Amino acid sequence: MIARLRPVAWELLLVGLIVVAFIWSSTLSPYFLDPVNLLNSGAYFVLFSLMAFGLFPIVVQGEIDISLASTLAVSAVVLGKLSVAGVPLALGLPIALALCAVLGAVNGLLVAAAGLPSLAVTLGTLGAYRGIAYILAGDQGVVGITPEYTALGSTWVGIVPVSLLLVLAAAAVFTVLMRSTTFGRNSYAIGSSPAASRMAGVPVVRTRVVAYMIGGVMAGLAGLVWVAQYQSARGDNADGAILFVLTAVVLGGVSIKGGSGRAVGVLLAIVLLGTIQTGMKLANVPGTSQTLVIGALLVGSIGIPRAIQLIRNRAGSSRPAGGAGTSADGPEEHRGEVTPASPHHQQDHQKG
Repeated sequence: MIARLRPVAWELLLVGLIVVAFIWSSTLSPYFLDPVNLLNSGAYFVLFSLMAFGLFPIVVQGEIDISLASTLAVSAVVLGKLSVAGVPLALGLPIALALCAVLGAVNGLLVAAAGLPSLAVTLGTLGAYRGIAYILAGDQGVVGITPEYTALGSTWVGIVPVSLLLVLAAAAVFTVLMRSTTFGRNSYAIGSSPAASRMAGVPVVRTRVVAYMIGGVMAGLAGLVWVAQYQSARGDNADGAILFVLTAVVLGGVSIKGGSGRAVGVLLAIVLLGTIQTGMKLANVPGTSQTLVIGALLVGSIGIPRAIQLIRNRAGSSRPAGGAGTSADGPEEHRGEVTPASPHHQQDHQKG
């Protein structure tokens, strides 16, 4: 029960920080709390949100993918080219998403099947996929995109941008995916112990490849949002966005070592980061300083829980044998080990 409360406590802390950030931002501009302004500001962070949810299962499995922003650029350029060529969105979007799934599968196969380090692999594909985007887009980029492809960026339900509803839908889908499906349970098991998962019959390679494909598809969907919002596509689209994306995932309570994390935490972290960044823009904080703050939050979200654990260890804190495990790198939920006799016995412990 204590272990179950830890992610909830972390998420309540995020809610408290969001309230503080809202109060601070509202002092910088009387228009900050205007509902229309808030919703329009939130639309800016939709593409980051979609990539963050795509990265979520990958990090749960104890891996990383820093090539997602480059995959987004490929998707945006391909969608732009298809639009200019007169291909309807109903056909163009599946083509772009399938291509992004293939790019994700390449990452997954190199990591899971070839056994290469995910950081090194995705650092390489970050450059390779970005190069593909530049080659496809050319020096001038892609302009003249048809209204059908840009409608998502200019459509509202009442005062709510449709793109924001897309984020809420993604949060719901990933909650169900990670909490109630075999893929989700296997992901938590692999993140807790890949070796034990293999012994228990969990298809580790397939599950990891699927996770990278999901990440690619979400980056591809973010590419559509980019095209819809900016009505153009270039090879440098979303360059540098991975810092925000990774910070949202880790700050949301997903252990950087894998095995734990919840979609609701990721969503709350996105709201917090978006509020802070909007407030800094209202305060005319330079972009370089904003990057510094986001980077510091990433380091803090990893380092602070570790420091707390070290302090507890030095203080001689102890638990009864067989108690819930304690994560040294983030807010924790039950991370029960997988045994050959029961490959999915974590079902009641993991949260999507």
